[in-house]
Order: sequence, then structure tokens, then C-alpha cells
Amino acid sequence: MEASSAGSRSGAGRIALIRVSSLAPIVAELDRRAHRAEKLMARHMLTRAQLKDPYCEIPLARYVAFLEDAAAIDGDPHFAARVGTGFRPSHLGPVGLLFNSSSSLHRGLNRLARFLMAWQGGTAVRVHSEEDLLIWDYRLEDPELWPRQQDNEFTVAATLAIARDAFGRSARPLEIHLEHKRPEDASEAARIFGLQPLYGAPANRLVFDLREADRPHRQEDRDLIAILERHVDDLYQPAGDGDGLLGKVRTLIGLHLSEGRIGLPLIAAELNISTRTLQRRLAAHDTSLRTLIQERRMDLAQVHLRQGRSSNAEIARALGYSDSTAFWRAFKSHTGVSPSEFRPGR
Repeated sequence: MEASSAGSRSGAGRIALIRVSSLAPIVAELDRRAHRAEKLMARHMLTRAQLKDPYCEIPLARYVAFLEDAAAIDGDPHFAARVGTGFRPSHLGPVGLLFNSSSSLHRGLNRLARFLMAWQGGTAVRVHSEEDLLIWDYRLEDPELWPRQQDNEFTVAATLAIARDAFGRSARPLEIHLEHKRPEDASEAARIFGLQPLYGAPANRLVFDLREADRPHRQEDRDLIAILERHVDDLYQPAGDGDGLLGKVRTLIGLHLSEGRIGLPLIAAELNISTRTLQRRLAAHDTSLRTLIQERRMDLAQVHLRQGRSSNAEIARALGYSDSTAFWRAFKSHTGVSPSEFRPGR
């Protein structure tokens, strides 16, 4: 049996995203070590409020860069690996709970590969067997996301941590492969992982004994599994317009909308292009960033108003307006009616 996934939002031309809760243990460790987490978070456009929302997403490239900078600030080349050893299933939300509820390591890793797309985009995960071995492969698909030693080691250590918690000695790896080059002193990595990794591999890999990986550890609760799988499926909603520049820009607008500070420099930086290039390419599509932001705001405003659960002030905050008056004027100008006139039953 083989399972694989390429993370959602990982197709050509799409922005790869990751749920920011995966960073929670990294930030917590920075805080514990009295490092200036706020300064690092600000550099990578992250906030504490985002960390409190388990379903908040950020670009994968920003996540990878944050991990590298966290290790540099700490001065420990294996910083993320150490933090990964304390990773818990809850950091992966329902995906982690699915893994933890599986009867065997093999079934858990298959589910992790199948459903990771709902939690982390731009990622290829494969689980397959070769003779008496079970092999788990992990690799970020974008070759330009480099360096990424911290993500490699964090992911391997975190996967081992949740596997050992759930499946004990069945999760003892026979081999660990890492795609980055061997450090000058590899002894510390061997101590952290409990095994000397093999470096310079085509992908990050964990190799297990297949018979141990198939050993049952619990009886699965089929009803719970079905509920969790349905929830994860609902989270996985790839954008239909995600291809090309406009899809990328719309994705980033949605991520930053509530912050009220969207501008050409921010979006251009996320896309790793100049502001002038972004302006020119949007103009070639007969649009502008300002137009796309306004379209997104008005689409969401109408959804909020139809639902009738939020006040104008709450909607204004969610859409990044300075206050409810600014929102009222923008909505009236765009639709020809006021927010109160647009609400159902008015």
C-alpha cells in the first residue's frame, strides 16, 4: 500500500501556504530562551494573534525563512531539530489527531501523507514499502526554498516525536536521510535523532521495519476517524483561480487583509519581485493591486452582511478599514447602497 500527497496550493503558479500553528513550538522555545521573538516575528510579518488561530495560514517561504533565522539568532545549528523532539499532534490540528488515532504506524503515516495537503502546501510526502521496509519521504517542492536545513530537521524530528508517542518502539527508525549537506560535526544531530543521519539525500526520509510499522497498537474509532477526515477535507479547498499572478496576489491579499497595511511593497516582497514589476504585470492584466484589494473587500463584506452576525465595526476591522465610517463609505461607493440597506430583511 502506498500513499502520497503534493500539498494543496502547490501546483504550478500557486502560493504554497502552511498553517502557522506549526510555528508555535518554535516561538515558545524562543520565548523560553529569552530571545526577542517579537523582533523576529515582525521581520517575517507574523503576529501573536496569528499564532493563536490554529487555522491561520502564511506563505511557506516565510515559514522556512523564519526557521532559519530562529536558528541563527539562537546560535544553534540544530535548534529546530531540538524543538521538533517536543512536537505534539495538536500542532497539526485534526491532521495530527488523525495520525494519533490510527491503529498502526503504517496507517498513521499513510493518513499523514494523504491529508497533509490541508495543513501544508508546496510539499511532497510519500509513504511506500520496499521488501521488509516502510519508507516515509518528505520534500519541499520549490527548489528555490533554500537553505532549509531547519525545516528538514524540524519535520523529521517532529514526525518521529509524534510517531514515538503514538506507537512506541514500532516508530524506531532504521535509517534517517536528510537532503542538506553533512555538517562539520554531525555528532550532535545523531544524539538528537538517536541515529546518525545520512546527508545529501534526494529527499528527507525515515525508514522503518515494515512488520513493526504494521503492528496494531489500538482499535480505531471509525466514527471519530470519519469525522476528522471530513473536517480535514473541508479545510482543503484549493482556489479555483489560483494559477498565475492574479491567483497569487489574491491569495496574499486574503492573508493580509485584516492587517490594514497591504501595499505594493508587501505583496511584491512576498512574491520576491520588485514593486515596479508587480505594477507592470498587474497592468498587463488590466488591473491594479488597489482594484484587487477593493474587489476582495467587497466580496467578503457582502458575505458578512448576508450572514448578519457581525456589526459594521467588526466587518471594518476584519477587512482592514480604519473604522466603520470608512467601510460604510467604501461599500456605498462600490454597491450604490449602504451596508444597512444591503443586510437581509432591510
